[in-house]
Amino acid sequence: MISAVQDLNDDKTQADAVDVALVQAYQRGNGNALTELYRRHGRRVESIARNIVGPSSELEDIVQDVFIELQRALYRFRGDARFTTWLHRIAVNVALQYLRRGRRKGFLRWVGIEKAETSQLHAGESRLEARDTCRQLYDILGKLPEKKLTVFALYELEGMSLDEIAAALGIGVNTVKSRLFHARKDVFETARLRGVLPPHALQVVR
Repeated sequence: MISAVQDLNDDKTQADAVDVALVQAYQRGNGNALTELYRRHGRRVESIARNIVGPSSELEDIVQDVFIELQRALYRFRGDARFTTWLHRIAVNVALQYLRRGRRKGFLRWVGIEKAETSQLHAGESRLEARDTCRQLYDILGKLPEKKLTVFALYELEGMSLDEIAAALGIGVNTVKSRLFHARKDVFETARLRGVLPPHALQVVR
């Protein structure tokens, strides 16, 4: 176990070093370095955006906006924080800008319904009923305040640690814990009142 953790830490250190080298290359005028940063981190940025704004035809636009903002800011990067922490903060901020424009369209991945087979749903639950359940869950999650939604999405859907979220959002770990606790409480209480809390949702929100 200790060896596995050490290997993981070594991998992160190596990845961080590659990111810093690419940033420095871009700062020296190598435009290809930005393309490589996109190749390394584009999918994670898209995942963060999807988990905050929900399924959207504008995900590509959000990702492009994130890397446009990144390009503008790369000359200011001095390595005081991990590059990924810095990038994730930009991704969150851009995604939240889309939310503020009223572009939230649901949270398909939260219940994993797009991948679920009929046998994974409630016994006797038809696909029509499953879709109605999802619509109600989307509505519940869509009504979370922005701060709670962000922490919920990054922790429950992105699998980021409390420390990583705190660093990405520029807030304390205790604040992250508090927002996550209240976000879960809001989701569960509302879902119970509506009678919509299927087993596949319980697999995600623990």
